[in-house]
Amino acid sequence: MAELKIDWSACVVSGGAELINRVEAARGEYSAVCAEYFDYLVSKAGKTGVHGDRFEESACGFLLLDNLLKKNGIDRRELAIARDAGGRPCVINRSDIDFSISHSEGAALCCIAVGADASVGADIQRVRETDPGRIEELAKAFMEQRELHMLHIAGGAEKISMFYREWTRRESCFKRCGQDELPLSGIFRTGIISACGETYHYSISLPENDD
Repeated sequence: MAELKIDWSACVVSGGAELINRVEAARGEYSAVCAEYFDYLVSKAGKTGVHGDRFEESACGFLLLDNLLKKNGIDRRELAIARDAGGRPCVINRSDIDFSISHSEGAALCCIAVGADASVGADIQRVRETDPGRIEELAKAFMEQRELHMLHIAGGAEKISMFYREWTRRESCFKRCGQDELPLSGIFRTGIISACGETYHYSISLPENDD
């Protein structure tokens, strides 16, 4: 497979009611096939999810995508965007373009991949759990024994970093591959974002042969 072109962006979630106007303004730049996706996105306005106003998070994620598509010279009118069986928005008429949107309690992230058989997954998580004992207990749900041992002997800050790094790696891999409880594969680009007094870990999952 040819090398993928990767681009990504993240932002603090903000904008309030003005986000509806921005989303609706962008709607006209996409084909009518995308109507269901836009209707779903706008329908979330005013509804509160588990961690707050999910419309703001989803809208900011879409606007990141919109900017990345424009930045990379992709004609948005040629794209058919819909939600898959799991509710994940995706391009359904182009195998050479893929994207992944993630948001977590005040931040949103989007990554696009352009190239033959494009495939990408992204995840961002706000650091909200810092108790060592609680972290080790939560890690049992997804870490292997070797990783749990490394987590156990890790000191304070490294324990937190390792937990969120591995969590986002698995989530991004799941989003790219569409399968749960699978061995981690491919290449991961991980990092930390600090904004508005909060810390976020993120991971971008790419196919094995992306350099």
